[in-house]
Amino acid sequence: MMTLELDDETAILLAQLAKQEHIGAVQLVKKALEEHATAMRNAAQPKDEFLTEFIKTLPDLPSFQGDPVDIQKAMRDEWD
Repeated sequence: MMTLELDDETAILLAQLAKQEHIGAVQLVKKALEEHATAMRNAAQPKDEFLTEFIKTLPDLPSFQGDPVDIQKAMRDEWD
């Protein structure tokens, strides 16, 4: 068990939030810590699936439609 010392403002806020949630202050702190730990774990996971999903959309983009040589020629001709 651990004892925490809170300043008056934080203690009042904790009591108000616990009352709003209809739970005890200890339960509220435990819930907040669990949510924070979950968020930290999710943030630390690699986002490879995002890149994979993005790559799947490339063939549908207008920039990747048509003959690659014609696309390059059109891009070069923009400066003429």
